[in-house]
Amino acid sequence: MEALYDRVLDLLRRLRAAGRAEDADALLAALTQACNQREILSELRYSVGDLVDEGLEPDVIQAKQELLAELELRWQELP
Repeated sequence: MEALYDRVLDLLRRLRAAGRAEDADALLAALTQACNQREILSELRYSVGDLVDEGLEPDVIQAKQELLAELELRWQELP
């Protein structure tokens, strides 16, 4: 999960740099308001999935897509 958290924190930083503080706040809330792995992954999947690509630089969109792919993989690995 540590690598996943690194990706989330990277996307948070990129969103804030892009002027998308509200999106970054929603992503941070998704990360911190859940109490177990299943809830964390679920909240992050919805939060990242809700991010609108419009107005984001291509590298931020790519970071979002990579994070979504990792979240889906980890979701499928849950028991």
